[in-house]
Parts: sequence; structure tokens; C-alpha cells
Amino acid sequence: MHHDFGVTAKPEHYTCMIDLLGRAGRLDEAQGLMKDMPFEPDATMWGALLGASRIHRNSKLGKSAAEKIFELEPENAGMYVLLSNIYASSGKWRDVGKMRVMMEDRGVKKVPGFSWMEVQNKVHTFSVGDCVHPEKEKIYAFLEDLDMRIKKAGYVSATEMVLHDVEDEEKEHMLKYHSEKLAVAYGILNIPVGRPIRVIKNLRVCGDCHNAFKYISAIEGRLIILRDSNRFHHFRDGSCSCGDYW
Repeated sequence: MHHDFGVTAKPEHYTCMIDLLGRAGRLDEAQGLMKDMPFEPDATMWGALLGASRIHRNSKLGKSAAEKIFELEPENAGMYVLLSNIYASSGKWRDVGKMRVMMEDRGVKKVPGFSWMEVQNKVHTFSVGDCVHPEKEKIYAFLEDLDMRIKKAGYVSATEMVLHDVEDEEKEHMLKYHSEKLAVAYGILNIPVGRPIRVIKNLRVCGDCHNAFKYISAIEGRLIILRDSNRFHHFRDGSCSCGDYW
């Protein structure tokens, strides 16, 4: 950049490189780049490294990155949850419990997850285990049938994403009724075939829902567009535009 184009690398450029190295699993190189930068890493850079740690299940590096973020942004609830996910996927339930205590001690509260979609000029809002939507019985019945069909196609519930040390059967039940799944199910029932299903979520989509939507897009033959707190996801024919990295 500097030699050929006379462009001095800014923090945004370094963040992109850290993210790219993280995607490729080259975590040591990502850390090396952060150490060699002409300035101190910011929370966004540590966040990219934390995200890479989650994808590649490196809990030690994830903890190190999260501690830096907690110093820079102590009220960023999403980072506490992300580190808890890393611990949960490794079965480190004691560490998950410590994260909950840390959040309570610091007064950090996890923002409840909500999903929205518009059908016939009306906005529908869904929360996990929603019990107030006027068509809830129809939605839940369809979701049960959909769950069986995607399992036959190879889908397996990502029970390691549940931040509670309970039986796998209960974990599956907890995952099944996330707000974005309810929204997508409602969209399939009410939006004509050929039109995309558009959902907005206020938090990062969980790994289980992300995996389920790939199967649903293939089985139902629908384009599902999900905008979470991090990026757009376009699910089509069993794959996502993010390449399973977000």
C-alpha cells in the first residue's frame, strides 16, 4: 500500500487484515500483526480476534482478547456473551458461570433478542419462545414440522451454543424457538413463493439458527435475508453469503 500507492495504513486497514487472517485460522499471524502495529489495538481489532477465536474454538486466545475488550469497553454485553459461547462450546461451565457473575458485578445486562419482519405493510415482532403473537399456534406447529424435515436432511442442533448446563434434549428445545426462527417460519407461511423473506435481528444471529437457515433455504427453496447486529446474511440453496464467518 505504501510503496506502490503511497497510502499509509490506517487502523481500519489493520482491522481488515486481522479479520482476514482470523478467517483463515492464521491466529498467530493476526496476533503478530497487532503487536507490530504503529499504534495500540482498539476494541474493534480485539473483537475481530475474539470472533476468530470463537470460529476456531480457541478459548485461551478468546479469553485474552475479551479481557482487552473489557478494559476498553466494559459495558459491551455482546463481548461477554461471545466469550461465554466459547466457554460453553468447550464445556467449561464453571467459566460460563464466572462470566455471569462478572456481568452482574459490573452491572452489565444482556440485551433481550428480538426479530422483526414486515408482511403486508405490518411489522411483526418476535421474541424467544414468543407466546403473544396472534398466530403463535400456527407458527409453532409449522416450526415443529420444519424442524423434523431439516433434521432428516442432516441438520443437528448446536446444543453447545446454549449457555446452560442442562440435558441436550432441553437445549434443543431452547434453541428451537429463537426469535429469528419464529420470524422465518412466519415469513414462509405468509410471504408468497418467489419473494425473499427479510428478517431483522437486534443481536448477532446464533450459530444454531444460522445453520438451520441454510437447511431451510434449501428445503423450502426460499431466499432468506437476515440482517443481524453484525452484517447481512443471504441464505440460498443451503449456503450463506457470509461463508459461515460473522
